[in-house]
Amino acid sequence: MIGRLSDIDLRLLRIFVAVVESGGFSLASARLNVSESTISSHMSDLEKRLGMRLCERGRAGFRLTDDGEEVYRATTELLEGATRFRDRLATLRSDLGGTLKFGLPDAIVTNAKAGLVECLQRYCERAPEISLQIHILTPRELEHGVLNGSLHLAVAPEHRRVSGLEYVPLFIEHNYLYCGRGHPFFDLADEAIGPDRLDAANRISRGYLERFDEEFFSTPTHRAVVHQIEAAALLILTGRFIGFLPDHYAAEWVAEGRMRPIKPDAIEFRSPFTIITRRDADASQRVSTFIREMRQALADI
Repeated sequence: MIGRLSDIDLRLLRIFVAVVESGGFSLASARLNVSESTISSHMSDLEKRLGMRLCERGRAGFRLTDDGEEVYRATTELLEGATRFRDRLATLRSDLGGTLKFGLPDAIVTNAKAGLVECLQRYCERAPEISLQIHILTPRELEHGVLNGSLHLAVAPEHRRVSGLEYVPLFIEHNYLYCGRGHPFFDLADEAIGPDRLDAANRISRGYLERFDEEFFSTPTHRAVVHQIEAAALLILTGRFIGFLPDHYAAEWVAEGRMRPIKPDAIEFRSPFTIITRRDADASQRVSTFIREMRQALADI
């Protein structure tokens, strides 16, 4: 049984977490860039040091034992605590160091007005010692990540206000209704696309936005639900669905003649973007510097 944790113990525990999160030895082998036999040997060593069986592996596949479930939970708490400790020490230094973990929604990189590229250029220049972890998640996952502390901050569309979070306004993203080539609307003039036709079309809903498009339609029916912008674009390109996309994201397909906006003068959904942070989080120079550089980048655009 482990008494004091050594560097070897921590290394074995990190390998164990990688195995669990990869779903088995073979996938962990690719993730860690070591052979499967080496991972198997390390896992055997860890089980001997702990005095318990952590997982079952064989023809039935990989499965954690009850003890393995408990050790996995305890290990993730230990490693997250070590990361927070390292990051907390970094904030006490005169220079910026440690790790900044932040989240973004998908399909934001094509938005030149978001200022993210310029912000990261300035941030990396200002804080060359900082390590960055960027997570692409749904808006609800971004909120959850900031609330539970797995993210220091997130740039996200503000679709609601969540207790415990702070919101810093950034920019407005313009979304229009699109159809793809082959859709019955594609070759119609906007004047010919009346309310009845719009209501009868196969519409796409964003799973994280409730009734976001109700002002444009008389019926609440949607034929598809997505949680990422890319998924909406995929369905629109089939020529079978209509749905909202950010104008910057759809621009390339529009230029290629594969999509068109529907009644853009009348149907537009504006999505305000913010930086979200946790209200009770300890003040962090890494976070405040990112927010300052982000706002400055937007001011310079």
